[in-house]
Order: sequence, then structure tokens, then C-alpha cells
Amino acid sequence: MLRLNAPLLADQGERRNTISAKAYVELREAIITARVLPGAGLAETEVAQAMGISRTPVREAFTRLFDEGLIEISPQTGTRVSLIDNTRVREAMFIRATLESAVVADSGVDPDPGMLDELELSLRAQERLVHSGDMGALHRADMGFHAGLMAAFGHPRAWTACQHVSADMMRVQFLIGMKPDHIKAIVAEHRAVLEQVLAGDLASAARLLAKHIRNVDIDQADLKREHQEFFRGGEGP
Repeated sequence: MLRLNAPLLADQGERRNTISAKAYVELREAIITARVLPGAGLAETEVAQAMGISRTPVREAFTRLFDEGLIEISPQTGTRVSLIDNTRVREAMFIRATLESAVVADSGVDPDPGMLDELELSLRAQERLVHSGDMGALHRADMGFHAGLMAAFGHPRAWTACQHVSADMMRVQFLIGMKPDHIKAIVAEHRAVLEQVLAGDLASAARLLAKHIRNVDIDQADLKREHQEFFRGGEGP
């Protein structure tokens, strides 16, 4: 894990909250991009040492991750990364496919040209990262593309809403998406969506976007066949 280098702030409470927020972001990304696998144990002391911070902000980050359903905290078994919940994955697919495609097709506004230029730059960054193996950078580029698309159509908070339900869905993508061919396919789907937006065919762009999101259902089935231990209710025979 990267070390946190929080800025020095006069107010110690503000400084602690800043460190806690950074710890949360870093831990969340590590879980979502499968650097920390489902079912893996997490110890406050070890995480704090790895990040070079005290246990208090780590504990606060753990609370946020628990509220999001990404970790489980039990007196008997300690803290561990939650297993993937099939129901949550399918709910996230439905919400995201419905909401994101509706923003593109039915927002009633023309996409912002400057933001479309930024989307093109984001997509080129993704294409350069396909063979890099940098799952953190790929995650940030992927999320930036979807966030930018929603913002281009004047609905940035639509992506905020999607993020709240998408953790398990994104974990499936990254657990199965470590193969360059799979990552390349995801980036190609992004490219196809953007091309339709630039061509002014928003109905086609929305259909491609919804299909792109629903492809996670195929990913989930493939992943579960190979790694039942990553799924809730799938660790037994």
C-alpha cells in the first residue's frame, strides 16, 4: 500500500479526518481492484503500519467500509473483507444500466463539448493502461469515464448515486478483469459509446452503455465458476 502523506493542518480534528478519508479511499480502492481479496483478514495495527498512520483513522475508515458493506467486523472472526453478494451485484447492474442510459438518452440537453474532449483524453489513458497491470489506475480511469459521461449531460450526481451501490459489481469486474483481453474489451465498449455520442446518436449510445454495464452478469457467472470462495454462500461444497 502507498503511504499517506497528509498535509499539516492547524486543527488536529481536521487533520485526523483528512487522514481517515485518505485511508478510506486507499483501502476501498485496494478492495475493489482485488489487491485485497474477498474473505481476506484485515488488522487495524497492520494496516496502520503499512500506511504509516495511527490506528484511529484506520478504525474510522473501517467504519465507513463496514457501512458500505465492503468489510465485516465480528468479535469471533475479527475484521475481514466481505464476500461478494450476488443480489447486490444484480441490483447495481439494474440501477446503473437504467440510470446511466437514461441520462444519455433522456437528459434533454446536448452534451458539453469540453467535457466530451475530456472523455476522449480519459479513454486514451485507458487504452494506454490496458497492458500496464496497474489495476488502481485502470479503476480510476474507468470511473472517470462514467463520471465524465454523466457530467457531460448535466447530471454529475447521477454518478454519485451509482457509486453508492456499485462496490460489489466493480469487484467482480476487477477480479475477472486482470486479463488484458478482458480489459481491452471494456475499453473498446467505452470507445463505442463515446463514438455514438459524438455522432449524435444518443439512443444507440444509451443501448451500448446499458449492454456494457449488464455484461458484468456474464463476468459474475464466469468468476463464480472458477472462484466460489469469493461469493457469499459459495465457499462451501
